[in-house]
Amino acid sequence: MHHGDDPTEGLFRVDRRRALISIGLALVLAIGAVGLIGEVANYDRLTRALTRAHHVWLVGCLVGEVLAYVGYILAYRDVARVGDGPCLPVWTATRIVVVGFGAFVLGSTVGGLAVDYWALHRATGQGRDAARRVLALNTLEWAVLGTFAFASAAILLVGRAAGVPLPLIVMWLVVTPVCAALGLWLARPERIERLTSAPRSAREAMHGFAVRRRARWVLVIVREGLGDALAGILVIRALLRDPVRNWAGVIGFGVYWAGDLLALYAGLKAFGIDIGPARLIVAYTTGYMITALPLPAGGAGTTEATMAWTLNLVGVPFAPGLLAAVAYRLFAFWLPLFPALAFLPLTGGLAEDLDRIRRARFTQ
Repeated sequence: MHHGDDPTEGLFRVDRRRALISIGLALVLAIGAVGLIGEVANYDRLTRALTRAHHVWLVGCLVGEVLAYVGYILAYRDVARVGDGPCLPVWTATRIVVVGFGAFVLGSTVGGLAVDYWALHRATGQGRDAARRVLALNTLEWAVLGTFAFASAAILLVGRAAGVPLPLIVMWLVVTPVCAALGLWLARPERIERLTSAPRSAREAMHGFAVRRRARWVLVIVREGLGDALAGILVIRALLRDPVRNWAGVIGFGVYWAGDLLALYAGLKAFGIDIGPARLIVAYTTGYMITALPLPAGGAGTTEATMAWTLNLVGVPFAPGLLAAVAYRLFAFWLPLFPALAFLPLTGGLAEDLDRIRRARFTQ
């Protein structure tokens, strides 16, 4: 694969002015959201909660986010390697993950997923294989979080947790197994082959301007995209088939989510709140799902507001919940922004490392 064949070649050409605008927008949105919620939560309560804060717990936020990065890197390397994929050194995987966060924050419409695709495409020279591994990575990430939410909802239902809305509990008890069953049922090799092997005539339908041809081509793209998404589940199956060899991929996202949850838990403890792990996980997962859509400036402002609201659903008062969400985002979003921006100009060296990995695989 020549450099010119890479469809994401211009992904890291960072416009410094655009970067500053994105960061400034994120800051304005975050301050605006906190200000609006502060009006609802009462500024006096916010001030009291802030003055009584146990700042030592903020160290837990930092530890949690470092743990989250370690978990993500572990999972990334094994998903990339399984099934005769590229074996990425730890330093290479670390730079990919950090740079992916930078692309996400800077308002890229493709964000971190495009960085993952760029890296795996460069390391393998195979676009379809790279796309399937990226989708496998994303699916595994959500599957682990969904499992956490399902188990927590079951605990809350059995314990009849007071103050947690029953529809919220039932939602996670239903949605997670239904999605898992549907994905496993659809992800059969013969079905994936049928979806991704569009007839030649349909592939050629992109030529010309007829509405029918355009519609047919869109259908081909949708079918192939669905096929690649389902093929990602096969990558996960291959990973789980040998859990001893792929132990890092098996536990990686568990470590990732545990670290991020620890950061939020420490933020709550800093402001005198202890809601227990089951309530925490249900509130966190609900908020994370709501803010999963592509949002400007990395979801700044929206995430803080949503997390404060979902924490309130499980019994956390608005004032300490908002402050906990802000503390969590300080360590999960704002502090990692600096290494991410520092790494973005160094992607030339990363690209060379990935090219060497690809060449070494083909010469073995």
